[in-house]
Amino acid sequence: MKRNMKYRTSGMLAACLFFTAAASARAVNPPVYRDGDRLRVELSLGTGGTVLSANEQLILTPVVTDGKNRMPLAPVVFTGRIRRKADLRRERIYGTPALPAGTLENIILRNRKQASEETFVYLGDVPYEPWMAGGNVVLDRELRGCAGHATGLSPLVLARVAVPVQPRLTFLVPADEPVKRRSEQITAVVHFPQGRSVLLRSFADNRRELQRIDSLTARLQDNDSITVENLYLKGYASPEGTYAFNTKLSADRVGSIRRYLHERFAIPESDFTTATVPEDWDSLRRWVAASDLPTRDQVLAVIETVSDPDARDAAIRKIDNGKTYLQLLHDIYPQLRRVDYRVGYMPAAFTLEQSRRLIESRPEWLSLAEMCRLAESYPEDSPDRAYVCAVALKYYPDDPSACNNLATVALRRGDTQMARRCLSRCADDPRLLNNMGVLYLAEGNRDKAHDCFALAAKNGSAEATYNLAHFDDLSCDR
Repeated sequence: MKRNMKYRTSGMLAACLFFTAAASARAVNPPVYRDGDRLRVELSLGTGGTVLSANEQLILTPVVTDGKNRMPLAPVVFTGRIRRKADLRRERIYGTPALPAGTLENIILRNRKQASEETFVYLGDVPYEPWMAGGNVVLDRELRGCAGHATGLSPLVLARVAVPVQPRLTFLVPADEPVKRRSEQITAVVHFPQGRSVLLRSFADNRRELQRIDSLTARLQDNDSITVENLYLKGYASPEGTYAFNTKLSADRVGSIRRYLHERFAIPESDFTTATVPEDWDSLRRWVAASDLPTRDQVLAVIETVSDPDARDAAIRKIDNGKTYLQLLHDIYPQLRRVDYRVGYMPAAFTLEQSRRLIESRPEWLSLAEMCRLAESYPEDSPDRAYVCAVALKYYPDDPSACNNLATVALRRGDTQMARRCLSRCADDPRLLNNMGVLYLAEGNRDKAHDCFALAAKNGSAEATYNLAHFDDLSCDR
């Protein structure tokens, strides 16, 4: 098993001779910690003043253990001056290794009076395995004397392997909307005989278009959880004919739709707000600009430069001896004769059980607060919570709570890319700082994670305060 071991000294290493129960073990930020798939060991060791005779050798081996499993790190050997010469002679004559396999360093002690208060800083790492969590790093010690005599000294506990602590994530539930207002709109292309305003259900595609209007009206009118606030009709007409005639015609056509809804659903005509666009030149311009009409540029030039609508219509009639006008009259003008129908309403406040049903069928009726409370009612790692959070972001794409909560789901799944996309939408909102800290932690940037936790804690985040208190033990690995 390959181990990447390093060491550095502080002063004279000869002081590290013999460990007793009083030996010191000082953590170096921290003494043992998990770093991805490695367990890092950083220990500063001292002897407390004991020394080693010139004929002795002390072998110190840090070992990670949970009492059942063991994983040793590379040993450090302290060898007396006379013992060193004897070992080299035996190795030369008999081929017996002078040092244990994998020895990190052999420290030769020149005399018995070397300073005893110096320290040796040991740096090493081994592959991390789940059983190590909650275990210890102990120091195995073996004292070897003359004639191969060896004495095992009692091991010393140097440091504990921390049990990984999962960072706490922030889940936000915003305040309820003071007034929950919604609206739904459909555009119906209701056809009228040319120059007439009488609504004929059997004319052209009117039956299908009116069914769409009926469906929206009935669904909202028959729902006890909905209070209809306003109904809005806006009628559009095509440009053929005079502008004065089209002004009256478009108003009469909107009036026909209003009377139709009054007769079918008993809606008072006074409840409607109406508006008209006598000639829908804006839609015509967009259609021509996107078309492959051979005379496209000529038509657009007329629309842009001729201000009087009747003169504009006459100029288009002259293009290409009327062929272009006939094509427009056949292909696009019927689509300009349409009605926008919008219903404004107020949904009731929904209970958790009602929200559970509506999230599938009518999510637009739910407030963000209702969605967040529903998501919070499901287990943290459940597909149901993830689904509700995704729906919340779809309907409230720029709200910090929606962005934060889907990021929470992503972070629990280890999806840092989705978490970053969500959090970046509202990066300036301080309520997202704790989760941003968890994201940095998952990405391996502990410095930025600490900064985010500190700022979030300062702003009153209980989760960030916890994460700061347990920062050294935090891990996003699952």
